Amino acid sequence: MAVTAADTFADRGEAPDGWSRDLRLQIPLANPAPWVPLRTLLEEALRFLSGDQWTFEFLRGGPQRPALQRRGNRIRLRGHDGACLFSGGLDSAVGVLDLLAAGRRPVLVSHSYRCDAERQERVWAQLPERVSRFAANANPQSKLGIANDVQMRTRSFNFIAYGVLVAATLAQHRMAVAPVDLFVPENGLIALNPPLTTRRIGALSTRTTHPHFLKLMQRLLDLLEIPVRISNPYALRTKGEMIRGCADHSTLAQVAHDTVSCGKWKRPRKQCGKCVPCLIRRASFHASGMADRTPYDPVSQNLAAVLPMGEAADDLMAMVLAARQLPTANIARWVPLSGPLPMDRAERDALLDVARRGMAEVRAYLTSIGLI
Repeated sequence: MAVTAADTFADRGEAPDGWSRDLRLQIPLANPAPWVPLRTLLEEALRFLSGDQWTFEFLRGGPQRPALQRRGNRIRLRGHDGACLFSGGLDSAVGVLDLLAAGRRPVLVSHSYRCDAERQERVWAQLPERVSRFAANANPQSKLGIANDVQMRTRSFNFIAYGVLVAATLAQHRMAVAPVDLFVPENGLIALNPPLTTRRIGALSTRTTHPHFLKLMQRLLDLLEIPVRISNPYALRTKGEMIRGCADHSTLAQVAHDTVSCGKWKRPRKQCGKCVPCLIRRASFHASGMADRTPYDPVSQNLAAVLPMGEAADDLMAMVLAARQLPTANIARWVPLSGPLPMDRAERDALLDVARRGMAEVRAYLTSIGLI
C-alpha cells in the first residue's frame, strides 16, 4: 500500500528528467528482520517496474499480528487449489476458462477499480463454474489536492501482492507441502511489450508482466519462504493463439465482448479501439477467426480515419510503423529493449519468437484494413 501511495502522489513532472523519481519509503513492520536483507532485491524489482529509484528502510513498531479470533467465511477456500489474477480482461478470461476446463479451481483475484469492478462481475457471472473471488481496490486519495500519477506503473506489484496473499492463505488453509500456484495470464507480446519506437523505450513501455519482473518477484517470495509459485501460462502464446486455443471456446465467444483490454477506457468508460492494447485485441480476433463484438469508441471504427488525428493517433501510428518494419526488424535486438531476457538460448529464442508472431498478427490485421 505504501508503494501504491508513493507511486500515485509523487509527481513525475518534478523529477530532474521529467520521469524518473527518487522515492524513499520508511515502512514500520511488526518484524522487519526478514525484509532487511531483501531490501536491494525489492528495490531492483520496483525500479524495473516503474522506472524510478526506490529506497526502503524497514523499521520496528509496525502493526502487530491481530489476535486469533473466530474465523469468518468471507471467501470460501474449500475446494480451491490455486489463485488466478482476474482483471476482467480477455487474457484473464481465457486463463480462467482454461483452468476450469483442466479441472482446476482457482480463487479469482481482482484489483477492482470502480470502473473495472462492473466488467469483472459480469464476466465472473458467466463462467461455467462458480469459483470464489477476492476483490480489493487500492486507490489512495489525497486530502491535500495532490494530483494522481495516471501512469500507475506499480499497479501490477499491488495486483500480484493480492494474489500472493490469497495463494499463501490457501496454502495455509490446505496445509500444502508444495507451493500453491498463482497464475498470471498474459499473452507473450504484451508481457514483453517491446517498444514500438525509440521514443517509447522509457515512459511509454510498461513492464507489468514482463518475465524478468515475475522472476524477481518469485525470487523475493522464495527468500521470504512464502509457498507461492508465480507463472504465466501464456508467456509463449500470442493473444490470437490464446483465443484460438481456448479450451472452452463457446463460453469465451459469449463473454469476450464484456472483457476489457483498453489502456484508456477508465476515463470515458469505453474501449478506445486505437491504443496499443486495443489494437492487439482487434488483431487477435482477426487472427483467431472469432467475431469481435467489442463496442469500441465509434471514432475508432474506421482506423484509417484516425491516422490524421495527430496526438490522438500516436499509438496507431507507432503500431503501423512497427508492423511495416517487421519483415526486416532485428527481433533479437528489439525485444530486449524492454527488459532482460533469460540467458538460456532456448528460452530466449522462444520469447523472441512469440514477440515476432504477435506482431505478425498485428501486421496481418492492419494489412486487412488497408493501413499497410
